[in-house]
Amino acid sequence: MSQPVQLARPDDLGLKVPVPPGGEWFMLAEGDSWFSFGSVLGNSLLNQLRFTRRTLVVSTSRPGDTLRRMVDWRRDPKFVALVDGGRRGNLAHRFDALLLSAGGNDLIDAAGGQFVDQQLFRRIGEGETPGSAADCLHEDAWQRFEAYLRANFAAVAALVGNSRRNADTPILIHGYDYPTPNDTPTLRGVSGPWLRPAMVAHRIPEALWAPLADLLIDRLAGVLGTLALPNVHFIDTRGTLVRAERDARGASGDWLNEIHPTAPGYAKLARKWQPAVETRLRA
Repeated sequence: MSQPVQLARPDDLGLKVPVPPGGEWFMLAEGDSWFSFGSVLGNSLLNQLRFTRRTLVVSTSRPGDTLRRMVDWRRDPKFVALVDGGRRGNLAHRFDALLLSAGGNDLIDAAGGQFVDQQLFRRIGEGETPGSAADCLHEDAWQRFEAYLRANFAAVAALVGNSRRNADTPILIHGYDYPTPNDTPTLRGVSGPWLRPAMVAHRIPEALWAPLADLLIDRLAGVLGTLALPNVHFIDTRGTLVRAERDARGASGDWLNEIHPTAPGYAKLARKWQPAVETRLRA
């Protein structure tokens, strides 16, 4: 029978939360708001994970985390230290699996409206009618973005592969599901929406908003699914969630806002994680 994972912060390891004994699973999670304790209303994918063994997941995740931040000692020292031991080499633990939620924030940043016509999206000219979602992208910018993703995932894999305790630890990564650009921000309007303003700033026809968002998610999955890195395994979660309505201004379908699922939505995603993770751990 499956049971919820126990979640802990790195500082809780030791007296507050003992390291699991043999026969239980011990995992490290790093990533963005899909994994973070600080995500909207406490919702996260980690909160919904269930496994058939008792499992402790130590999370260093934070909303807004990007791939580059995960391998930068100055900005995310706890993740690095837990994997390879840190500066003195004595802080590492042996984990059964590393769970990564990464690439989504990088994609949102690269598709943003802050630097119009200078990133992934192409500003549509007056009177121009793009024939497809792909016509709204700067293809050369996508190629640079893909190279960035591959280089940073390779850096994470190298960090793990070169560590004394975790060289053989499987790394589980995931894609995302299809968001709907709309006018729904996060709780109390603190941040977001993200995609809709970028679409408007680039004068992308509204009929292409959803197809363009889908294209980005498919391309991201195409990268993550072909990394060909040692011990890195991709979980494809596309098509799991009921997508939001285009005119939504609040929770819709399985989405709390433009880019974050509801708790039941995360539960659906977690059900895709369980067999993928357990298959690797029992191999």
